[in-house]
Amino acid sequence: MKTTTSPVQDGIQPSGMTINLKSKISKNRFGVYALELVLLYVLVFATISAFAQGPGIASSKGPGKLEFVKETAVFNSGKVYLNWVAKAHSDDCIYVIERSLNGDEFEPVGLKEGIGSPLELLYSWVDSKPVAGTTLYRIKQINTEGSLVAEAEALAVTSPESSPLYLNKSNRLVQVK
Repeated sequence: MKTTTSPVQDGIQPSGMTINLKSKISKNRFGVYALELVLLYVLVFATISAFAQGPGIASSKGPGKLEFVKETAVFNSGKVYLNWVAKAHSDDCIYVIERSLNGDEFEPVGLKEGIGSPLELLYSWVDSKPVAGTTLYRIKQINTEGSLVAEAEALAVTSPESSPLYLNKSNRLVQVK
């Protein structure tokens, strides 16, 4: 009579069915491994996408209102002087000065670097070539990433059409028109 020997594990002889299951599992290990990698990739991608969209959702609300401690716009000697005092504990930024004739379409005319400080800081900007008539000036705040943070209310400045003074050539005196 022939005797067959089969490997014994823990004192129990495996049956034919157990051997078949072991061979199937070893063949499908690659498939299980690939499935685990795909699931891991999906979970990581979903997590990264959720965190990446976080700031985008907050900035989609639009710019906030930029408030200063004090803000003035004055026409003097043929120039427009803009002065503003930024609140304490403001962040580093860029202030963009814009000008408009109609209040709808603003054009950038100047930049000023804003410095983060625990103190209130005074900023000044001069428009050396203002447009005659009533002009609106507005200041926008851009953060260090280049995104619009806030914008201030527009200030109106009226400059005379021409100088009210003229030179009388006969007696060389400056006179008022």
